[in-house]
Amino acid sequence: MNVAATPGLAEQLRGLRLQGAFADARALIRSQPGFAKSAPLQRLLHEHEDFWWAPIVGKRATLRRRSAADLDFVRACWNDADFMRKFNRLARPLPADDNALRAILVREHAGILSEAKALHWTVHGAKGPIGFISATDYIAGHRRCEFLIGLLRQPASPVPVEATHLAVGFLRDKAGIERLTAYFYAENPYASKVAAKFGFKPEGVLKGYIRDPDGGRSDLMVSGLLLTGEGDSSAKKIKNRLLSPNVRT
Repeated sequence: MNVAATPGLAEQLRGLRLQGAFADARALIRSQPGFAKSAPLQRLLHEHEDFWWAPIVGKRATLRRRSAADLDFVRACWNDADFMRKFNRLARPLPADDNALRAILVREHAGILSEAKALHWTVHGAKGPIGFISATDYIAGHRRCEFLIGLLRQPASPVPVEATHLAVGFLRDKAGIERLTAYFYAENPYASKVAAKFGFKPEGVLKGYIRDPDGGRSDLMVSGLLLTGEGDSSAKKIKNRLLSPNVRT
């Protein structure tokens, strides 16, 4: 069965997600003809389970799906030139109007991975939001995506490493991702250091890969992490030390 061919289903589900009516969305999917034997509908049901929108809670960090509640923090980050230079130089400018930005964040929060090809979380520490983690450019057939982390405020090192673990664990266990690729600007050794602590392995340098607004060119360092293997022992020790059995998702 081709879910896309079901008249109006995607639009109805999108409307329900925008209302936060996830139980109603699941009921609608289950009501579709042939649901019990349709693998696409079963996958669609999985993408509407509550855990996609629930906070991911660790000992020191909490990840929350980015939403309209983050509007002021999003603006603060996008207005910080140093943050954006390290996080994402290719990010589109934000609309000046708060209502327009709020609408974007509402749609983003309501998105599902198969349609949006991305998930975005706000990282919260003990004193509030400190940055973002994003999984972008999702390719379902290869079960891979790009992994980005950016921190406006740099807390003690265990917090970003733990936040990385929480996000990667979710992507592996809930989203079925098997491969992550991370790109780092040469001017952001902190992010690459955090990734290396977690287990991302350097894979090379893309020379002059980014053309900057001033006309110069910047290199990108590439690291990768396979989520289907055991990983190296040092990364496992770090994860075991950071996370207790009471981590909740």
